[in-house]
Amino acid sequence: MGTEQFISTFPLFVIGSAAVVSLISFRYHYPTVLKNMSLLWVTNFFIELAGHITKYYGIRNHWIYNILYWIMCLALAYLYKHQIKNEYVRRSINWFYFLFPIFIVVESFFFGVKDLQTPIIVVGGVFVIFLSTSYFRQLYMSEETERITCDPWFWFSFGFLIHYGGTIPFLGMLNYLWERYPLFTHFYYLYFSNSFTIFLNILIIVGFLCRRNYQKSH
Repeated sequence: MGTEQFISTFPLFVIGSAAVVSLISFRYHYPTVLKNMSLLWVTNFFIELAGHITKYYGIRNHWIYNILYWIMCLALAYLYKHQIKNEYVRRSINWFYFLFPIFIVVESFFFGVKDLQTPIIVVGGVFVIFLSTSYFRQLYMSEETERITCDPWFWFSFGFLIHYGGTIPFLGMLNYLWERYPLFTHFYYLYFSNSFTIFLNILIIVGFLCRRNYQKSH
């Protein structure tokens, strides 16, 4: 296996590790929202696996990643609604439930799903960033004395903020960059986008494990 192939494949291993670790939410009877987060991450792993397999066989697979972003953004909005208490943010999630699927249908109807749907990725990613920062604000305003490092959603939100913040500008221009600057696009995706993915999934692992450690200490 060459260096580039290893760098391309290693994030899948980390995602799989995060999915496996997340299953402790069922073993240790975590709250339902964390069990649902685990199911989302297992789904994420299998979709990523399908993407890697189709890439290996030279099959065009942008539609797989389009579906992944649909699922990820809608599911994270649903999960954050169970974590965020601010009524205005919760209302914005309700609007997102309504408008984002319409946006997906319109984008798919007029432009298809064979190419990467960068407008959908940008809108969904920006909304996840908004939810992450809203959760941080909630933690900052909270009067609870529990350490934030014992809160799985602190780690999840940190991961989402860095991951989407680092990849959304690039993915939003991916089709344009790939057409005009293929070498730069390949380099950024290989080394930077994959690094953001690895970072996110390490924090997913930390989030699930910190919950277990917190339970053991009380």
